[in-house]
Order: sequence, then C-alpha cells, then structure tokens
Amino acid sequence: MQASSYHTPVLLEETLSFLIKSKCGVYVDATLGGGGHAEVILRQLEQEGRLIGLDADEDAVAFATSRLTGYQDRLIVRKSNFREFKTVVSECGAEGIEGVLFDLGVSSYQLDEPAKGFSFRLDSPLDMRLDRTQVLSAREVVNEYDERRLSEILWKYGEEQQARSLARAIVSARSIRTLESGKDLVRVVEGLVGDRFLIKTLARVFQAIRIEVNSELENLKIGLSEAIDVLNPGGRLVVISYHSLEDRIVKETMKAAAATSDTSLSKFLPPATLQPRLRILTKKFVGPKDSEIRTNPRARSAKLRAAEKI
Repeated sequence: MQASSYHTPVLLEETLSFLIKSKCGVYVDATLGGGGHAEVILRQLEQEGRLIGLDADEDAVAFATSRLTGYQDRLIVRKSNFREFKTVVSECGAEGIEGVLFDLGVSSYQLDEPAKGFSFRLDSPLDMRLDRTQVLSAREVVNEYDERRLSEILWKYGEEQQARSLARAIVSARSIRTLESGKDLVRVVEGLVGDRFLIKTLARVFQAIRIEVNSELENLKIGLSEAIDVLNPGGRLVVISYHSLEDRIVKETMKAAAATSDTSLSKFLPPATLQPRLRILTKKFVGPKDSEIRTNPRARSAKLRAAEKI
C-alpha cells in the first residue's frame, strides 16, 4: 500500500508551526496512523530529536513502522492507546516532552477497509474495534445492549434526535435475527429514516457505536490530561478533532488548564486563585484552507487547537 492511500494528513503546515519549538527535543505523535504527520515531524527535527509514535491499531503500527524505516534511529513506535500516555512515555525513557500531537478520529484506511467495519457504505462485519485484541465490538453493542442503553449511546455520542426510535427498531430487528453486518444495521435505519436524511443519520449512528466500542471520549480526556502532565515547560500540545464531541472536550480541557481563577465554589465567596498550566495559542480553532479541502475533502471538518505548557 502506498503512503498516500493510507491516509492524507491534514493541516500539516499549521501543525508544524504550532508543534515544533526545539528541533532537538522529544515529541509524541499520540495517534500515529499511517505516519503522515510523523514523517513530516521527523524531517523537521535535528539528529538529536526523537519521536515516540503511539497507535492502538496494529495495522497502523505495522504500516507506519515500514513507512518510517529510514528514521529508526530517532523513532520509537508502540502499539498503545493514548490513555496509557504516561506509562508508554516512561517506558521509552523520555524525561520530558517538547510537543504532543493528537490527530483524532479514524483514518481513510480504517474507513475504507471492510474488515474493520467502520463505514456504513461497505458490507462488512459489525466490528469497529481500533484494537482488535479487545473483547467489545459493535456486534455486542448492537445485539446485546438494552433499548435504553442503545438510545443513550445514539443520543450522547451521535447527537441523533431519533435515538429512541432507532434503538427500538434495532431491538425489534435483532429479536428476529442477529445483526451481523453493517448492511444489516443500515437496513434497520433505512426502514425508519427517509432518503433525505438517511446518509447523515447513518453517519451519526455508526459514529456513536464506534465511540462506544472504543471508549473514545473517555480515553481522550485521560490522554489529554496525561499529555499535559508530561509536557516540559514551554512544550506544545496540538490537537486536531473532527466532530463537535471531540472538539468540546479539547476546548474545555485546555480552558480548564489555562484558568487563573475558579468561580464555581460559591457566589458568596471570592474566586479561588489557580495556577494555570497552559497558555492557549488558538483563541479560535484553526481550520483547513480552501486549497486543502479541494485536494482532500475529508479535511473539511478538521479543527486544530494548540496550547503551550507554562
């Protein structure tokens, strides 16, 4: 497989401008994927610079390791979810980190690979696991979660207004026959939603189930917190998100870490003074240029936020 066919990295120029301060430091790509961002970061670093790459998907680890063979002396790759950020960085012997990149969501390869089951456009098994060694898959979520829990997932992680009706339809369909494939789930949604809203509804349903299977939002909160802990003073945190749920967590995490006072205790008490840990570098998110969207339409929804450790 060619590098460009795995995944086209987004916001490359913007990522480098925020991320790289010292070309001799240690950096972490917490979402290695196909190695697109990692390769460009490694090109920017001096011989003393190092990069640690993490990914929960063994296919991504294998692909990126092969792609980045020429940088083996300056690269450490680990199959790991970024919720284990501190542990992995410690195991790699890094005393402090100059920059961390999170490029969230799923890659083009993961969406287009039938065996992974991420896309509603493909006839593939109900899987959706980033880490194929974990037990929980989309099949268990769809066929074993009760109606209330399914409804909560579709509403919370997919922001789907018809969450209750969809959950009821899924439970009804599986009582007749186990739902085994993505197409089985698509047919259930088709039976409830008109053609006008079908694609957007399917996207929300598959997103919600994928987030549940991989504990994506919980892991993101943990990973961001641990990354901030590990960063050196002056180190940079750069996060690219693709939907509002991720972006909200990123924005709120950075805002909380940059706060200088806490007004939540009581309206009768003066605000508590806080020692900020971050300085936010992007007052608003940075999006892709029109030229990038024309060459890579999947970049359209990308939002970059950056902060610096104090």
